[in-house]
Amino acid sequence: MRRTGFLGLSVIVLAAFGAIGAGHASESVSGQPRILSGDTLVVGGRVVGLYGVAAPGLKQTCLNAKGHGYACGAHSAKALAAHLKDATVTCQIRETDSYGRALSVCHRDKEDLSAWMAEKGLAMAERNRRAAYVGAETVAWGKRLGLWAGSFEDPTERPRTSYLKASTVADAQPETH
Repeated sequence: MRRTGFLGLSVIVLAAFGAIGAGHASESVSGQPRILSGDTLVVGGRVVGLYGVAAPGLKQTCLNAKGHGYACGAHSAKALAAHLKDATVTCQIRETDSYGRALSVCHRDKEDLSAWMAEKGLAMAERNRRAAYVGAETVAWGKRLGLWAGSFEDPTERPRTSYLKASTVADAQPETH
């Protein structure tokens, strides 16, 4: 009898874990974003990573088409900030990564921000885990846009800082001319 009770409890606990996992997929956040890097934003009080892409870190440098160094990580973040300016974005959370980011498919109106970043050459598709944006990245590669105009270190392999601590957050605001 106890064994049946334990089995019943196990089924309830497993069902609850299934509901928690499924709840992540339907959870969303909306609001005006604050840009932390080319692939990380704060939306509705949550640190959100753009699903399926990786942008250079804020301090990363790359070489442009003429072989001159430039701050490609800051450029990526500023381009995203300028693109979103006063927009409201909605992000469908897919999963949480080991850095505390809610990996999400984010949209400004109907525009997928991960696709936009990849198409502009400001971020790379994460081929190893999520290949959803390889086609968008191929557009930038074919036109030699952004990162693809020169040479760079693969941002999908870069070490990240945990976003679980508020002191590690840095802003990247658009330049005003």
